[in-house]
Amino acid sequence: MLHRENRIKKYHLSSAADLIKETMDYYSITQSDLADRLGVSQKNISDILNRKRFLNEVVALRIEKVMGISSELLLALDSNYKLRLAKENNEVTKADSKSPLFLQQYDWVTA
Repeated sequence: MLHRENRIKKYHLSSAADLIKETMDYYSITQSDLADRLGVSQKNISDILNRKRFLNEVVALRIEKVMGISSELLLALDSNYKLRLAKENNEVTKADSKSPLFLQQYDWVTA
């Protein structure tokens, strides 16, 4: 039932790591095996899965070739995840119209 006091739940946010872990679990593949197939170190895979490092374009393309997961999807998941983290951690200051940094139209502009 619609009601003003009902809160809208935040959309579950996941990174590429979640999708990679799910696929690894489905195929019963280890970090070491995935690292060998991708041509990267097991430490690199561990860092990605623990969100200490995010995918770059080359690794995303290798994952697409090996696991069949779209590289565009993987990069979009990581990008959205990092953006949400930045917003939640207030790493970006909110634009304040009274702030000298906020874009202001010149008073002499008549357009």
